[in-house]
Amino acid sequence: MKYRQTKHLLAFLMAFLFLVGCQENEDSVLVQEQDSVEASQETEFTNSLEDIDEVVLTGFQRNDFGDRNMVALEEDLCDRAIITWLPGEKTMIIDFGEGCSSPRGVIRKGKIIVKYTGRYWAPGTVITTTFDNYYVNERKIEGIRVVKNLGFDESSKSFTFNMVVEAGKMIWPDGSFRTFASRHQKKVFLPSASSDGLRWELTGTTIGKNREGKEFKSEILQPLIFFQRCVASGIRIPSSGILARKLEGKALLTINFGDGTCDREITLSRGDRSKTITLPRD
Repeated sequence: MKYRQTKHLLAFLMAFLFLVGCQENEDSVLVQEQDSVEASQETEFTNSLEDIDEVVLTGFQRNDFGDRNMVALEEDLCDRAIITWLPGEKTMIIDFGEGCSSPRGVIRKGKIIVKYTGRYWAPGTVITTTFDNYYVNERKIEGIRVVKNLGFDESSKSFTFNMVVEAGKMIWPDGSFRTFASRHQKKVFLPSASSDGLRWELTGTTIGKNREGKEFKSEILQPLIFFQRCVASGIRIPSSGILARKLEGKALLTINFGDGTCDREITLSRGDRSKTITLPRD
């Protein structure tokens, strides 16, 4: 009798451990999939802000208000984009109408409205950007973005910009949305004889709620570095740097963007788990 009871008990324990193991494995896969989704959305957010800055600078360049003799940005606007310059009101309106695709495949529609106090590269200039039914790659962007030129550092040959977003909102085609407020600083390094164009570094934090309504905070632990040569080739994500993301109810997730190469590979880490993924082309 005791042998039979022991045998049944062992069978029960083995079955229980098997089920627990399966559940842990399913949970692990599920968490990794969720991590990939969160990392992809974080990158989409960063890309969208960088794209806005690029469009605004292009608008200044087209109106000879961007100091081309200092920095010349390769343009990526579709032919149908209309830039209206209102110097008396210190306003620029960039209108993509019902939508058009840029040479690098970025689809934009709606209007970007820019208020400025001076030339783009002039120390002290403040540029305030708002949006009128504006979309980039089918994601609607709302909010107020304020960029201030903090000046030029002769030793590093770089400009520093303070960048703030208030009441930010990104809305996906399915109606889900993410709210955010961000505080970033960007350093733009001028090209040198040995470089491949502009390089810029981003630091700072973002707080808000994700598409599921959970609070998050993202902090750049190591500067996110972008290269003009990579962006021009269609790689719009950082080439290196580390970003940490804390989501309500979860342990810290870190996103490592690599060693400076132009690719879409990132490494996600949470606790003792790591996973390398390739982000889809946006």
